[in-house]
Amino acid sequence: MAWPPWILVSIGVLAMVVLLVIAASAYRAPGSGFDPVPPGPPAMAVPIPAERASSAGQSNTEGPAPALPGLSPRRTDPPSPPSSASATAEPPTAAPPPRAPSRPAVPPRNPPSASPSAPPPPLEARYQVLQTFPGGFIGEVSIRNASRGDLGWVARVEYPGGRVVTAWLEGVTQGTFSDRRGTLIYRSGPDLAAGSSVLLRFHIESAHPHPASCAVSGRSCIGV
Repeated sequence: MAWPPWILVSIGVLAMVVLLVIAASAYRAPGSGFDPVPPGPPAMAVPIPAERASSAGQSNTEGPAPALPGLSPRRTDPPSPPSSASATAEPPTAAPPPRAPSRPAVPPRNPPSASPSAPPPPLEARYQVLQTFPGGFIGEVSIRNASRGDLGWVARVEYPGGRVVTAWLEGVTQGTFSDRRGTLIYRSGPDLAAGSSVLLRFHIESAHPHPASCAVSGRSCIGV
């Protein structure tokens, strides 16, 4: 029959306690009636058993700690230190993120070329009122030939509800004019030379000085 380890340890401790009690009683101090032995030859020393001597010398030492029930005292080796190869091993390097596919270089577009400046209109006209008076006014259209050749022209000025009394050119050969219910139409005589100007003036009655429209050869007058 196998005894549990803790029972064996308890029996050993109990035996040690009994031995300690016996040793203490054997070496008890003598009483008052003790008669010392007369001098004589030394008595033979009685050898003390090794077990009793060891028990007497260890009177103040504590016995081994009892083992916990259900556990057997076994040797436990400390964990072996990690090998140098595993201790110095470097962590795996993370893979670099994938690069986005490069786009092909797009050649720069040629900047739009500046459009050539539009040529100036061949005829330039400007409207203004020279004089006003009760019932009418005197108006003027300045006409300039901006082309490189001689040009004829036709002026058309509209005054709804008005009446054209007369129209003329200043200092040049006259042309012809007509009045169609407040609309003045004047046709030039000789062609206007390149780079030169002419003044068309007219007398209008029963109309507002600001005309409804003004144009020379289809181009609007400035100032209307």
